[in-house]
Amino acid sequence: MKEVAAVIKQGYRVASGRALDGHDQRFNEDGGTIRLQIPKFRALGLDMEAYFGGRVDEAFVAGTLGCDISPRRMTILRPEYHLKSVRWTDKFDSGRPGFTEDFYLSEAAIRFDGKSFRALIYIPSPDTKPAHFHPPTTIEVIAQKIDGVKYGDRVTLLYAPEAIRIDDP
Repeated sequence: MKEVAAVIKQGYRVASGRALDGHDQRFNEDGGTIRLQIPKFRALGLDMEAYFGGRVDEAFVAGTLGCDISPRRMTILRPEYHLKSVRWTDKFDSGRPGFTEDFYLSEAAIRFDGKSFRALIYIPSPDTKPAHFHPPTTIEVIAQKIDGVKYGDRVTLLYAPEAIRIDDP
């Protein structure tokens, strides 16, 4: 595993179902896009609950952590998981009937406050993602609950160099 310094940043909050005014709130009532994807990914052989520490119950926020690696950029190489044509919602059907999305996911870890947490780099394919795009300097990560982490905190992201490449500016 290689490592890169990152800062936790606020994203659109659509993945967690906590989108604010001015952002896409149609998934808030479902608990977010990740909660809708968990059973679809499980059916394809990826148990995401393990990355949330087995705590995906109604009280637990299932979302992603935005890791800003600026000024570096991420390039997708060969992540461990490539889930193709996943139909996880029908909420896009009015604009894209039969909507499906591809996802790349890769084993990772986050170090924060002297502790290491199991993680999964989460990359909706840029070719099929319908909205909520992040810059290539932001890596979305699914991780075990990290007590005390907040926006602006510095973390270390450990990643597989065969799965993604981090480029210096």
